[in-house]
Amino acid sequence: MLDFPVEYALVVFPGNQFSGEIVPALLDLADRDIIRFVDIVFVRKDEDGSIRTTELNDLDDESYRLFVPLGKQIESLFTEDDLTWAADQMPANSSAALFLWENLWMGNIRNAIISSNGILAQRGQIPDDVIVQFKDRIATGQAQ
Repeated sequence: MLDFPVEYALVVFPGNQFSGEIVPALLDLADRDIIRFVDIVFVRKDEDGSIRTTELNDLDDESYRLFVPLGKQIESLFTEDDLTWAADQMPANSSAALFLWENLWMGNIRNAIISSNGILAQRGQIPDDVIVQFKDRIATGQAQ
């Protein structure tokens, strides 16, 4: 486990409107061995700011069945500090899903890097606001 780069995402649903509509897209990524979910925690922040967290195994039967294909490989790796951080990112009266996944798609690339005596020196993601700014510059003809 954890042989490939690991990433996380916090997906917030204002108004506590998590409906599960994102589940088919998540299942597709897992089914095609693009990613492997390592941990999933649901966080709810009520109007008064109180926080409740729910691990996958704590879901009601119907919700659990929705996530079972993801849960068969799930570990509990998020810490209390992680969950506190997630709750701090959320507005009151919202819910969220905190996902941790391993990027299985990196397997062939990793093997090629290793066999060519290369070293992956750094890997990252460009923040969304930087991409938006770049697109705006392109749209106004200011990109170089």
